Amino acid sequence: MANEKYIFVLVPGAWYGGWVWRDVAPLLRAQGHCVSSPTFTGLGERKHLANDAVNLSTHIEDVVNHIEMEDLRGLTLVGWSYGGMILQSVVARCGERIRSIIYLDAFVPENGKSVVDYVPEEIRDSLETARTENSPIQPLPPEYFEVSAPILLEFVSPRIAPQPWRTFFEKVQLASKSAPKPTSYIRCEKNGYTPFQEAAERIGQDPRVRVVYLPVNHLCMLTDPELTVKTLLESA
Repeated sequence: MANEKYIFVLVPGAWYGGWVWRDVAPLLRAQGHCVSSPTFTGLGERKHLANDAVNLSTHIEDVVNHIEMEDLRGLTLVGWSYGGMILQSVVARCGERIRSIIYLDAFVPENGKSVVDYVPEEIRDSLETARTENSPIQPLPPEYFEVSAPILLEFVSPRIAPQPWRTFFEKVQLASKSAPKPTSYIRCEKNGYTPFQEAAERIGQDPRVRVVYLPVNHLCMLTDPELTVKTLLESA
């Protein structure tokens, strides 16, 4: 419905915080929608909380607690990039509060798999090194995802933070293989990162899932916020 108002919980990706939704959140609010953008433990404004114990379960708990403490109901849960790893686990905990889920150029984990199971070999080696050395995973520069505008690089580069390594190695435990809620996948076509293309193709085999392809790069919420907002509203 054109005039329907939505509640969005926007989940960031690895190395990023809720700040990545800087341009999308106000555009949604200007149209009367409710928006929140939690930050994972150890990242963004919570980077001082990084420690060796932080794992994927910690980040699932972050979002579950956010939803419950804010008493959000009827919400659309959006997971970008690494944020897709937690969506189904959050639904398993807060299903009665969630209306729909949207994967935004994100991982769609299969049961018993972790981030490291999906990444290309050239990245996997550095992840294994981080685990061996018990050290955080250094961020991929925004240029890796074809972000080149100086004004965006000046905004993003000082804000990305190392990712607690356990978050990439803990395996997801899913209660069900089926899409538990109305589900959409938004694929950013200018992002050549193959795991997300594979995720879009795999989840798209489910006839209940809506897959949308956009001519944007991975950081679409900063490079193309208007189109991102339009597509989120169409997918909610």
